[in-house]
Amino acid sequence: SPNIIVKKWIKPPKGVVKINFDAIVGDNRIGYRMIVRDDEGFVLEGGRGFIEKMMSVEEAECFVFEGSIKLACQLKIKGHLLFDMDHVGLINKLRNLAPDVTIIGA
Repeated sequence: SPNIIVKKWIKPPKGVVKINFDAIVGDNRIGYRMIVRDDEGFVLEGGRGFIEKMMSVEEAECFVFEGSIKLACQLKIKGHLLFDMDHVGLINKLRNLAPDVTIIGA
């Protein structure tokens, strides 16, 4: 496909720990993953799993976001954290921006 998008991890600023997380919603089940890396890309922790429950995409992303916050607390990370997700609608809601007018694929 000519529309292939290559995603790669981008280093956070010096001294910042970055937590990437994502959720996938299926029939009566969600899958999730999260990974914690320092500013050099060293993996500090990670996790993934499935939950047998029906959720909307927003609920699933919020669930995994909360899990990422709990993981950061368990790791007793001191300093700045950067949470990275790919759900633009939820990001806009968290930032209290105008209603989400995201066009799929944009």
